[in-house]
Amino acid sequence: MKRGLSRRQFLKLTSAGAVALAVPWALEACGSEEKVQFFTAHERATVEAATARLFPADQDPGALEAKAVRYIENLLTAFDHDPPLIFAGGPFSGRQPFPHNETGQPSDSFPSNRFERFLPLSRVREIAWRVRLFGSANVPGGEFNDAVLGPTKGWRDLYREGIASLDAKSRELFSRDFVELGPDDQDKALVEADQEFVTKLLEHTLEGVYAPPEYGGNDGLIGWQSIKFEGDSQPLGYSIFNTTTNTYNEIPERPVSTANPDEDFAGFDDETAELIGGIATAIGGGRFF
Repeated sequence: MKRGLSRRQFLKLTSAGAVALAVPWALEACGSEEKVQFFTAHERATVEAATARLFPADQDPGALEAKAVRYIENLLTAFDHDPPLIFAGGPFSGRQPFPHNETGQPSDSFPSNRFERFLPLSRVREIAWRVRLFGSANVPGGEFNDAVLGPTKGWRDLYREGIASLDAKSRELFSRDFVELGPDDQDKALVEADQEFVTKLLEHTLEGVYAPPEYGGNDGLIGWQSIKFEGDSQPLGYSIFNTTTNTYNEIPERPVSTANPDEDFAGFDDETAELIGGIATAIGGGRFF
């Protein structure tokens, strides 16, 4: 019988690694105080509580510890900055050193963090991202799909309305606001709330836990550490070509020619497969098993 797998193993096998390197929006520098505000104090507390239920801590940290709400709030205010905090630069974050020229082992020399510098948007990309955040009705030239798909609601409005509807549902069910409920009742309220909002909140919560810290979440790299994900590996990488011997020198603990030494995955059980399929479809993906 196949055994189950931990959350750490599940996330290593699904989209967490891709999210961690591909999310195209950002915050101010990792470790800084929150410098932009979108939510009221009550709205922020509500979103924080909801993310903690959608991705609770167990033996590993969850959305609360990773500060996913900070990621979300700064995503929603990306255009408060020039250039907009949408695409972080690169190529290096400064978290990894340059390799030694011959051995491939870490050197004492580190590049500067270019992830903290953000890139100007092209005209088309700016329109597209403004539509995502503000809605097609509020962006000149942003109604290009409205005739076919109808108006696009911006994420800012989705959050404002979604938070209000979550409180309304909580009061309807339990006569209290969402933040005043216990965990079990909060879960029930989330199930009964606006599912367009809850689905988007889940998507952004996962991104906030596993995106690079320059994007605001993954505080102190705890999201990556919880799944033993090394994050951006360059410029050190996993191997280096030795021009003297004409061979590649691999890093022993992270070889590229074989499986990682600590891998112990033994397959999915039925319950885990159903969980993965449910999450994948909830955030817009498809089932493959």
